[in-house]
Amino acid sequence: MQHFLSTFLYVIAALIPMVNPLSGSIFFLSLTSDLGPRERAWLAARVAIYSFILIEISVYAGVFILNFFGISIDVLRVAGGLVLASAGWKAISSFGGGEKKSESRGSDEPLEKEHFEQRAFFPLTLPLMVGPGAMSVCTAIGTTLPTTFANTLGLNLASAALCIGIWVCFRYAGQISKRLGAAGADAIVKVFSFILICIGIQVLWAGFSGLWTELARTSLAFLAK
Repeated sequence: MQHFLSTFLYVIAALIPMVNPLSGSIFFLSLTSDLGPRERAWLAARVAIYSFILIEISVYAGVFILNFFGISIDVLRVAGGLVLASAGWKAISSFGGGEKKSESRGSDEPLEKEHFEQRAFFPLTLPLMVGPGAMSVCTAIGTTLPTTFANTLGLNLASAALCIGIWVCFRYAGQISKRLGAAGADAIVKVFSFILICIGIQVLWAGFSGLWTELARTSLAFLAK
């Protein structure tokens, strides 16, 4: 029981700063401003499920997948940073007219899932919630944590609890918009869309710095010969 609790708390503490469902719900609201409540509810459930699957894959097979394709963590960061910055730019540029498409949608309109279901995995799950940082942490956990029943149970339940938190935060993100009002929600979306661009650039820079350092180390080693 002690090993289970320690593993559970360890995984939660390690992944919460990387995933951060509460702040992610604001970004979710920014990237789904053109959707109605039912579409957001559907996406919230899908993002939670996809996040759990991606976390589990990263824990148990992350190293093998990256090695198989010859992808480094820094390359993953560069790609993830580009996607986040692009998503933030699209979100902030969609508010040029000051009106949100979701306001013109009726609650009784039929759902057209082909217009929004593709967002569930990309970019809402990857790289927004389970990005390069979270994947690298999951990979490190999977390679360092001893393989025991208690550790495995604690790891899986911690991943499930985290993804339930994602669902709760995303599911009720629309309530934030209602409480803030149209003007307040518009301002919040713009601010967090800009922050999302900054986060993407920061992730991109971290990956670029790592690649540049590796290039310099390789060049020095080659010249030393």
